[in-house]
Amino acid sequence: MVFILLLIVAASFSGGLEGYASPSIAIIPIKGEISNSDDGALSGTLSANEAIGFIDEADKDPRVGAIFLDIDSPGGEIVASKQLAYKVHDAKKPVYAYINSVGASGGYYIAAASDYVMADEDSITGSIGVISILLNVQELMQKIGVKATVLKEGNLKDMGSPFKEPTADENAVFEKILSQAFNNFKRDVLLFRQGKLSPSMLDEIADGRVLTGRQAFDANLLDGLTTREKALQKSAELAGLKNPGHIQYGRRELSFSDLFFSAGKSFFSGAMSGAGAQANAQVSIR
Repeated sequence: MVFILLLIVAASFSGGLEGYASPSIAIIPIKGEISNSDDGALSGTLSANEAIGFIDEADKDPRVGAIFLDIDSPGGEIVASKQLAYKVHDAKKPVYAYINSVGASGGYYIAAASDYVMADEDSITGSIGVISILLNVQELMQKIGVKATVLKEGNLKDMGSPFKEPTADENAVFEKILSQAFNNFKRDVLLFRQGKLSPSMLDEIADGRVLTGRQAFDANLLDGLTTREKALQKSAELAGLKNPGHIQYGRRELSFSDLFFSAGKSFFSGAMSGAGAQANAQVSIR
């Protein structure tokens, strides 16, 4: 059963570049949770590293006249979102973004870095904020009779541990981390939307709230409301391309060994996390 599943997944991701003409629009998918991990092979998501590679490739390809980001993402890791956003911002060729169902938090971070942001009026976007969730399993462990012994050097070395209540000092450290990430997020959105979005306008909605496409457009977070098909047409118009072809970027064809390794890596990572081998606290923008 496992082998059949892996083979089906492999077939799902075969392809890569599909049909092109010159000049063309490169369509790059930004789907699912944004992460620097390459474990998305089984879930259908595209890692930030892969997307960055595709943008580099499209930016250097003489057949490509513009880049179109096809976004459907609720956000994810801060560093991954920021790195991808800056790659979009620094591209030499024009980059246009379209938000399908969701382009929130880190998904919006990336969209904002493009030259022109479009979305469906009923899409979900915004969510400009930062979050960290600390789990506490003390009571559960007491009920099942499990004890954790922590040996450490450094008072804050076990901050974020699920086996104890966070101290005031630990909370203060986390609050500084969150504050820095949040301020950087807002700084970058203002940089990317320079001349379109003022600090006062951003402050009105940068409290973590989600917005519909229509609300985001009214708040100057977006440049246009339209369908995906018309967004591609608008991108061609803005780039000065007549009847462009489309180069569809996507995950490379995966071998059976790639999928087997990815599944094993994901399983091992989950097992280690459950055993407390990984940090409990993670700061994300989602």
